[in-house]
Amino acid sequence: MKLKKCPNCKEDFEGRRNKKFCSVSCKNQHHNEEYRNANHSVFNINKVLHKNRVILKDLFKVYRSSAIPLNILEAHGFNSKFHTHLFNAPSGERYTMVYEIGFKTSFDNQVHIVELDEVG
Repeated sequence: MKLKKCPNCKEDFEGRRNKKFCSVSCKNQHHNEEYRNANHSVFNINKVLHKNRVILKDLFKVYRSSAIPLNILEAHGFNSKFHTHLFNAPSGERYTMVYEIGFKTSFDNQVHIVELDEVG
């Protein structure tokens, strides 16, 4: 048999003609790395969305429906450019949502945080 080179660990190995990796571990590592690289931007966006959700949840527990300055959210690392969707409440108010929790900014940069089940 002809020696082959594993694309993951670069070690020489023997095996079937169509075998590409020296072990299952090397095969898994290689494919996991490819997946991570192909979906890098999605993972980064999800990280920001998750962080925004946690910040909104934590501040909602403290302030409930009270208005708070937007800079308090930003001081916690909130990035208002990342959200999942917009929600139009039956009352006509429009909320920027991060999954089930959202916020509405008023003209004076005050933010009202709401949970979806409380909006509709």
